[in-house]
Amino acid sequence: MNDGGRRTPTGADDPEPQPALPAGSRPHLDPDAWPARADRLRSLPEEAADRHGPERRFRSSSARRPEEGGAPADAPVLRDLATAPVAGIGRIVYASNAVFLLELEAEDPATPGQPLRGVYKPARGERPLWDFPRGTLHLREVASYRVDAALGFGLVPPTVLRDGPAGPGSLQLFVDAAERRPLKKEREALEEKLPLVATLDALINNADRKSAHLLVSREMRVWGIDNGLSFLPYPRQRTVLLRLGGSPLPDEAAAAVVALQNDRRRLTKLRRQLLQLLSGEEVEAFVHRLAELAATPVYPVLDPWDGRPFEWG
Repeated sequence: MNDGGRRTPTGADDPEPQPALPAGSRPHLDPDAWPARADRLRSLPEEAADRHGPERRFRSSSARRPEEGGAPADAPVLRDLATAPVAGIGRIVYASNAVFLLELEAEDPATPGQPLRGVYKPARGERPLWDFPRGTLHLREVASYRVDAALGFGLVPPTVLRDGPAGPGSLQLFVDAAERRPLKKEREALEEKLPLVATLDALINNADRKSAHLLVSREMRVWGIDNGLSFLPYPRQRTVLLRLGGSPLPDEAAAAVVALQNDRRRLTKLRRQLLQLLSGEEVEAFVHRLAELAATPVYPVLDPWDGRPFEWG
């Protein structure tokens, strides 16, 4: 799905693919270690049979402080996104689901004097998908932000739950896209962040990392947006960063993964926060992916066809 706005393409020269790990070594990360496709259908999250599950999770999670689970520096904007009055609304076109831009009665954190804006994705506007429980994508948007915040990567814009003009949904800080191409040094700095994006996507099991879902801001910072197709309990990652598969995580990414895995207090807190948003099966699968990636810090090898997202024309 496309949230609108101009996007500056990013992408490093892809490394040569490395030999795959032995089959079965990381069953929650590596597609070749998971049972056949027919078995995947029996592994759909419990909400597939519980139409009211997403509503309960929204009510429970949105009743808590919006800054819970977020990066400390994001606390003010998280509160504003969750509580500031709505001053205006507009439809974002060229999106696969119903997506809106909200203007709030608060100030944008990056541009003083400009109103705060957010990308609003109501649950009622989510198109049904065969492999994701209905009405859960907004919850997965917030879960993705919380995992990113726990890792300290700062790749996902602040995202909250909000009962907006079209009902319960997610609201993510709107990021203004760059209006020029990055200079050589800026491009190199942006490309250094792509392995962090790939690390986050492996952990949240992102099934839709298109190039259009990588946004370069005016500040020449890379952001990963549109993270709703994530957290399935079986390996289902699709990514434009496909050729990183089989290569080792860079030191920064590996250190962040190992640090979160070894910090039992922080991991327990994250697990509890994710359980407010996802099924127990999905959260446990995430915990397993984290442990597997910490033990063997190598990107999953994905199928050259099935592991590639379908880009917009």
